[in-house]
Amino acid sequence: MPLPSHAQAATAPETAHPAPRQVLVLYSLGSDASSLWQTLIRRGISAELANQNWSAAPGIFEERLDSVRVGEQPAVAGLETYLQTKYRMVHLDAIITENYLAAQFLSQHPKLFPGVPRYYVNQGRQDWAPGDGVNLDVHHDFPKAIAVMLQVLPALRHIAIVGDGSARGQAWIAALRSASAPYQGRLRVDFWDHLSQEELRRRTEALGSGSAIYLLPVYRDVLGERTTPPDVARDLASRSAVPIFTSVESLILPGVVGGYVISGEKVGRTIARILQGRAPDANGMQAYIFDDAAIRRFGLRQLPPEARILNRPQGLWAQYHWQIIAGLSLIVLQAALITALMLAQRSRRATLATLHEERTLLEERVLQRTLELLVANSRLEQQATTDPLTGLGNRRMMTLRLGEELERAQRFGHTLSLLMIDIDHFKRINDRHGHDAGDRAIVAVAQVLRSVTRGMDTAARFGGEEFVLLMPETPLPVALEVAERLRIAAAHLRVECDDGQLVNLTISIGVTSSAPQATAPARREPDSLTDLLIRADQALYRAKHAGRDRVEWA
Repeated sequence: MPLPSHAQAATAPETAHPAPRQVLVLYSLGSDASSLWQTLIRRGISAELANQNWSAAPGIFEERLDSVRVGEQPAVAGLETYLQTKYRMVHLDAIITENYLAAQFLSQHPKLFPGVPRYYVNQGRQDWAPGDGVNLDVHHDFPKAIAVMLQVLPALRHIAIVGDGSARGQAWIAALRSASAPYQGRLRVDFWDHLSQEELRRRTEALGSGSAIYLLPVYRDVLGERTTPPDVARDLASRSAVPIFTSVESLILPGVVGGYVISGEKVGRTIARILQGRAPDANGMQAYIFDDAAIRRFGLRQLPPEARILNRPQGLWAQYHWQIIAGLSLIVLQAALITALMLAQRSRRATLATLHEERTLLEERVLQRTLELLVANSRLEQQATTDPLTGLGNRRMMTLRLGEELERAQRFGHTLSLLMIDIDHFKRINDRHGHDAGDRAIVAVAQVLRSVTRGMDTAARFGGEEFVLLMPETPLPVALEVAERLRIAAAHLRVECDDGQLVNLTISIGVTSSAPQATAPARREPDSLTDLLIRADQALYRAKHAGRDRVEWA
């Protein structure tokens, strides 16, 4: 299916899709809390969407690969299966990737969401012409970046360009070599793209008057040591006595001047335009952005008139004028009220005092009632997920935990094991010795379950004399060993009845695992919650019919 043009994409929601657009956005980086770049992207999306009057806002689905924290390979491991499963019932009108890792993943999986228009935003391959989507990469205007450095620093004679040896880094270095060529004779340009971090620090500290640094995103040094662009920016800013310019807005940190950079907010606005079905502007994602403290520290002059200045200090009136106006208005209003009250009859004082007392009592009652409701809700939540006899989780809690752990296991390729335990001849114990003896047997088995349960495991009473033990990240052989220890421990239990008799207990256990084993038949589809419970129950059934007091697996 051919990809629609920008104009077609802009009109499609009105003609072919009267329902709100459904768009999936894949981010290479993590949450706003872990990435300043992601914060800027979010700010731009919100600002652009806030400018529209919506009859039906678009449905936005977001997935973050979190490559900053977990690394590139773990970030995409199992992602294709995860996305297919999660969005199999969602009709998508577009898929947007932001930054290089998400773009690389999507372009390597052409069969994922077939026929859905793809937009590769800010993905770092300027000459790339994807056959399955639209390339909306930012074309760095390095000539403008160098020109503005000379404009604000007329005495500049030397630029040290800091980069790394990655493919993207080398492409940027090549473009900068070409952009700096017209300044031969006026500028000496050094390229620091094959240095260790220690050598980079040493050279930075040695720079003197007439020099400046131009900082590209750096992810690894020449020794292969991994780092992050913000960490490099902070480290160099703390050591440099000369201005540091950069190519990306998210690297304008304390001590970094800025310059002509890729704007995270403008990239976010581009994504928002695609969300709305409007034509994106691939050439409108750069801007002049400077840090006010760095401007004053290095005495920069002649900034472009359209430049945006970050962190500019404001006077009290400019910063808090609405609060000041509100405060003064409140004072005037209070003065008028006081004057009116003084002219009123003195008898009103007693009435006001009474009303104040009643209001205080009412607030106390409301607060007390609110606290009582919070306590009651907490107890109800605990009761809804806890078995009152054993203190273990109940069937509802186990179903919720099993669903969560199964999704996590399928997402990250972990093995998950499930044990289903049943007390042998439990009905005979109840019939011969009474229900109190049966309850003691259930409590005794629950205590044994607690003794073998790790912090990450979950044990629950699934119903009657039946228990379930959920063991995340546990292969089948380990689960079978745990089941055998559990069976042996239960065989040593003795339950005292009301008549003084001791009843021996045994249990039967069925074990299964979410990951296919070497001896198990291959399963093409991922396991569901029902699949695991059915297999564990079948294994338990075989254990019962093979003589009880044994472990079987399926």
